Formats: sequence, structure tokens, C-alpha cells
Amino acid sequence: MVLFSALVAFALTAVFVVGGVEKLRAQSSFGSTLAGLGVPDVLIPPLRVLVPVAELGTAVGLMLFPAMAWPAVAVAALGVAFAAAGALSLRAEQPVACSCLGAAADGLLGRKQIILLPLWLAAAAVLTLSPPQWSVSQGLNLLALAVVASSGLHAVKVVRAWRNDAAYRAAIEEAAESRADIVVGLHTIEGVR
Repeated sequence: MVLFSALVAFALTAVFVVGGVEKLRAQSSFGSTLAGLGVPDVLIPPLRVLVPVAELGTAVGLMLFPAMAWPAVAVAALGVAFAAAGALSLRAEQPVACSCLGAAADGLLGRKQIILLPLWLAAAAVLTLSPPQWSVSQGLNLLALAVVASSGLHAVKVVRAWRNDAAYRAAIEEAAESRADIVVGLHTIEGVR
């Protein structure tokens, strides 16, 4: 069971690192999501920082202090917050874009976040009943590994997006070349006059 809880803690850490970093990186996208959920304008700026900081703090807690109760409580609290966001989006006038894992993530908030709530709560229960057993220095190494793994996942997303945008880039290059040909043609016509 301890091995399973260690895997749960590591997986959650990777998810929270990606989500926290991406929300901090793309604050306007996350702010739009909050606005779409009906969050008052005055609360959007602090929440754009507090939510990702809570995710990153939970990731650090899961790795450095696995035997303490607060990281598991934070996992449950974040899971409830995500499910509440899903429920609010179902009541919104317009579909609300999911910026759970940053601006590059696609999809909408809604049922998925509600359906995932039992998994968040189960993960918190596993971490509480059988916390991983490692030292702070081992946790630092695992945290570094989780950050590297998260970066690798992000790199895969970037490469995928770059490949998907290849046709768009080719069209822009073709349009630029066509425009250059038109400009050169105009200069030639003006030179003949």
C-alpha cells in the first residue's frame, strides 16, 4: 500500500506542477475561465495567483512532507474546488473553457471535473491512510523528478502543437511569397511607365 500511495503522490505532484505552472504562465486564460464561472471581478486577480500557488504548494507538500496531513487535505480541497468549478460551468450562460492545465489544454469545464471528485477524494484517503515513507532529501529528489517529468509532458504538447501548426505556417509563408511577387510586379510595372 505504501508503494501505491507513493505512486499516487508522485502522479498528483506532476499534475499539480503542470497545472500550477501553466496557470501562472497563462494568467489571462485562467482569468477568463474564472470570469466565465461568474467569479466577481475583484476576486479574479488574487485567484489567478492563489489557485496555482495552492497547486504548487500541494505538490511541494506531497513530496517533502508526505507523512503530514495537510498535503492530503489540500488534495481533497483542490478536488472539491475543481468539482465546484465544473458545477458552476454547467450553470453558466456560455460554455467555460477549461484552463486546468493551462491555455494549451482544450475542452470545457463541466461534468468531467464533477466525475473526477471521487478520485481526488480517494487519492487523499490513500495518502492519509498510508502515507509515503521518505525523507525530506529524498522528497526533494522526487520533486525534481516530478518537475522534469512534467516538463517532458509539456514538451510533448509543444511538439504536437508545432506539428499541427505546420500547415498554418506553410500557408503564411506562401501568402508572404505571393505578396512579395505582387510587390515586385508593381515595381516592375512602375519602372516601365
